[in-house]
Amino acid sequence: MHDTLAQSFTGILVQVGAATQVLADDIEATQAHLEMIDELARIGLSEARRSVSALRPQLLEEGNLHSALHRLVTQMRAAADTSVIYEIKGTAYSLPAEVENNLLRIGQEALTNAIKYADAAEIRVELVYDNTQFILRVKDDGRGFGVATIPSVGGFGLLGMSERAEHLGAQLSIQSQPGQGTEIVVIVNRE
Repeated sequence: MHDTLAQSFTGILVQVGAATQVLADDIEATQAHLEMIDELARIGLSEARRSVSALRPQLLEEGNLHSALHRLVTQMRAAADTSVIYEIKGTAYSLPAEVENNLLRIGQEALTNAIKYADAAEIRVELVYDNTQFILRVKDDGRGFGVATIPSVGGFGLLGMSERAEHLGAQLSIQSQPGQGTEIVVIVNRE
């Protein structure tokens, strides 16, 4: 990971320097350098995403998704003044490692956001093991926010959740209104 990303970013810096030198003198050469910068940045970003998605969270090393979320909830309870309730419905079954990894990251982000920003009295984390689908739900009774007013840049947590769900082919819904709390639901078809 280090070599690939370091090479990409070094190449980007070299190209930026070269483009800066020829900027005033040669528009075509500048355009060629800018296209190379774009390509190097895309390669580096792709490699970073691939590497990060390949990393298995430590919480999953010792078990499965429901035990990892249970440990996460236990950690959050100890660190927050908020009541955090964890519930499993249905009979737990194994999910592919990549699915569990992404669901844990989504759950972790949703729980962290609820604790940091919601000013909630209660947060519920629910796993539903159904015959045809798996559901992860994180719901709080906090301050909520206008979902339509989320900027498209700057909200890396929500963007990350959305990208992870899309990568899995899962359905992600974020329901929230000011003063009404927030509910984040991820549905993964079992097939």
